Amino acid sequence: MNRNRQNIRMSLRAKRSNLFPLSFPNVFRRFNRHSQLLVGNPGKAVTCLLAFAFLFFVPSVHSQETHTDAIIAIVNDDVITLKDLRQYVASIASQLKVENKSPQEIQQIMQDYEQKGLDKLIEDKLILAAANDKGIEVRDDIITKRLQEIKGRYPAEEDFLKALNDQGMTVSDLEQKLTDQLKVKYEVDMEVRDKIFVNPQDVTDYYNKHMAEFNRKPMVNLQSVFVSFDKHTKQEAQTRADEARSRLLAGEDFDQVFQKYSDGSSVGEVEQGQMVDAVENVVFNLRLEEVSDPVEVENGIYVFKAIGISPGKQQTLPEVKDQIYGKLLDDQFQIKFKEWVDKLREKAYVEIK
Repeated sequence: MNRNRQNIRMSLRAKRSNLFPLSFPNVFRRFNRHSQLLVGNPGKAVTCLLAFAFLFFVPSVHSQETHTDAIIAIVNDDVITLKDLRQYVASIASQLKVENKSPQEIQQIMQDYEQKGLDKLIEDKLILAAANDKGIEVRDDIITKRLQEIKGRYPAEEDFLKALNDQGMTVSDLEQKLTDQLKVKYEVDMEVRDKIFVNPQDVTDYYNKHMAEFNRKPMVNLQSVFVSFDKHTKQEAQTRADEARSRLLAGEDFDQVFQKYSDGSSVGEVEQGQMVDAVENVVFNLRLEEVSDPVEVENGIYVFKAIGISPGKQQTLPEVKDQIYGKLLDDQFQIKFKEWVDKLREKAYVEIK
């Protein structure tokens, strides 16, 4: 094995170069319809994040094929190449799409992979190896049930199979990924999660020390019609927004008005402080069932209707104890998980290049 590692190191020295000469195309703008309403424009984060996932799919015209087999890590007797890393991150993104996850869920799950893709690939290899060493098996009926849950998110099985094919996957590929993921989950639960205990007194202490965190801000639940400047001139957009508002004021069903005039999804429930001032000053002064005047933002015009209003209040301990418990559990998990993975690394041969 030492001779193999020496050969690997010699090969690596010969291949070191710029491993990531890749472009970052903005391909997910369509998922960010309400970005102009939100403070800080979170659409920028979504675009950068999902561009990272895309970076592992499409090499730029300057990439060389030899870069893809450059060795970037060694785990025991296995090597990890740049191609492995690209395929790993691509497979995560592909599976999320096959599972019909929302763009927001993809953003949340892929956040860590943007920053720690190689570390996570190494961790997965180490944990899966530990699970296999213990002889952990996943029953066929569990995989079948999980597969049926995924299929259930599609209108028909043909749509599910098409989504698989579009991502370059087969049903067998997905079954194997689900099996490996569950093995990893069982191993982590057994070695880390099941050994964590949160004392109820710790929950109370946290609440007393962080009461300001549980001072809930006012919230408003909004139906909205959005008329886009991308599809209409400003004058046309203003006319359509005025017409939509007039129909809502006349008592016409919101869904009918929405279907006829809106170019985007309805906003829904928002908390005070999440939106830009120009919008927030309007929506948080609406009475229940009141329809706003048209509100112009950078990319279009909104008309809002308030269908629910929740005043701010100090939440009590019984209201938030489960939330605090989850946070303390997660804090402990992060610490214990890192300690456990570090021990797995110590027992293994891991070298990152």
